[in-house]
Amino acid sequence: MMEDLSLHILDIAENAIAAGATRIALTVIEDERRDLLKIEVSDNGRGMSQRTVRRALDPFFSTKGKRIGLGLPLLAQAAEQCGGGVAILTAAGKGTKVTARFRCGHIDRPPLTNMKGTLMALVIGHAEIEVLYRHNRNGRIYRFRSRRFLGPSAAWAGLDPDSIGRIARDLESGLHKIGRT
Repeated sequence: MMEDLSLHILDIAENAIAAGATRIALTVIEDERRDLLKIEVSDNGRGMSQRTVRRALDPFFSTKGKRIGLGLPLLAQAAEQCGGGVAILTAAGKGTKVTARFRCGHIDRPPLTNMKGTLMALVIGHAEIEVLYRHNRNGRIYRFRSRRFLGPSAAWAGLDPDSIGRIARDLESGLHKIGRT
């Protein structure tokens, strides 16, 4: 099992990119008063067939030519162990939205520790993808949009060190302001 929920988010986002997404929206809601941690990953990729959706939480099913696909099944297992669950909405040619819910205060809930690292990996590793991130922590909101930092040539020319530094500083500052490090 992945020990950090940010790694689950990265895994789902990487799956979206493999499915042809050019835009990924990540939403994290931490509401301690309602005992809720909600994670949503939405994309504009090619979506899944209904057959694939029915089997997506089966650890012995994969669309990648492997014998197993553990990303979504492990996320679902973690969520269910913490009083929540996973839902998948998809439409062929329009994209997919994966929503995971956890009881925020559950003793077995994996931590959400490295969102900065997850977002840096997505933005730097896939400059051609628009990454939108919204994090609401007990009413304090941080928003990030990768296109603010990337020029039109970033997708083919790569990111320059100044852009990488600005992205890192913005993420660090924004997460710090909502009480996330």
